[in-house]
Amino acid sequence: MTWLRLAWSGLWRRPLRTGVTAAGVGLAVAACFCLLAFQAGYRRSLAIEIERLGAHVLVVPKGCPYDAASLALHGANWPCHLKAAYLNDVRATPGVATAAPVFMGAQYEQAGRYTVYLGVDTNFLQLKPGWRFAGGFPQTSGEVLVGAEVARRRGWDIGQQVALPGLEPAQGQICGVIEATQGPDDRFIFLTLADAQTLFRHPEELTHILVRLADPTRMESVVEALRGCDAGMQMNIVPLAHLFRTIQSLVDATRWFLGCVALVGLLAAAAGVSASLLIAVAERIREIGVMRGLGASRWDIFRLFWLETQQTCVVGAGLGMVGAWLVMGALESWLRTRLPFVPDARLLEWQWSIAGGCLAIALAVGTAAGLLPAWRAATLPPVNAMRSRGGCA
Repeated sequence: MTWLRLAWSGLWRRPLRTGVTAAGVGLAVAACFCLLAFQAGYRRSLAIEIERLGAHVLVVPKGCPYDAASLALHGANWPCHLKAAYLNDVRATPGVATAAPVFMGAQYEQAGRYTVYLGVDTNFLQLKPGWRFAGGFPQTSGEVLVGAEVARRRGWDIGQQVALPGLEPAQGQICGVIEATQGPDDRFIFLTLADAQTLFRHPEELTHILVRLADPTRMESVVEALRGCDAGMQMNIVPLAHLFRTIQSLVDATRWFLGCVALVGLLAAAAGVSASLLIAVAERIREIGVMRGLGASRWDIFRLFWLETQQTCVVGAGLGMVGAWLVMGALESWLRTRLPFVPDARLLEWQWSIAGGCLAIALAVGTAAGLLPAWRAATLPPVNAMRSRGGCA
């Protein structure tokens, strides 16, 4: 404890220099923490999105698969539609366990809000084994199943006859309310497929088909069979796992670039710590000579200055992680405007394992950065050091 106190008191003889040095370490550690947290959060969020959707393959009209996946997951108006007759070709494809037809439409209201409607049939329930809802599923015309957020925001309850927002004067009777899923389903209103097609004036048409496979390991063969069926040329077959892997590879490419930036930041921080401690050694040459004259060994001097570098890096790491925690919300908002596909779940959140890893990185930086100044201090000849008035020997 004596050496720790000595190192701490020596460290703060020049508080401005120490603060700037620690801030450099903090910036590098904050960048490293945000990068690792984003990598873990994005992978987890993609997995959650696939699980929530419940499908392995998305059948959509011709167009961009990224846009189609985003529309299917988060809800909006579709620019193109599929013929409902294509559903029979999809269901007849070997390896398809469930094919759930969906008609999705959105109605915009005042203040920029919009309501997303999904027309579905009972096959849709096979894709949502985690759903829990009070009441029943819409099976007859006029019945409506609403998400938890819709029910809370509008004050709807089971049995009520309500006007359908944006589709007035159309009305529906609430037959069920889904328990909170913490996903997009909380904001959707579910109708029978026929009602949705009628209300949005697209009879005998679908926006997409959600397909669950009997054996997900046979993804390639089933996708090829779907593309080769009679309607294959009029549909875009999107294997969701492959799509999300492609998205992840795009994000990984950016992650490697940002990782190199973070590495350069860490190296610059290490250089700054080493330079700061070398200056401290030059300023305290006479003090080192007195300590050697009083019986301190070379190892004692080495340990003193090495501990100072460790303490600088630990303080910097602490400041960096606090800073990262403060900016995570703003950084996530910025990332959502830049990524090609953004899951609904959190992309950045505090994780103690990542914080521990960043602290270990800071200690490693301190260990490496402290070797040269500590060695320089330990190898000063005691007699020459005692004669010195400070400054470089």
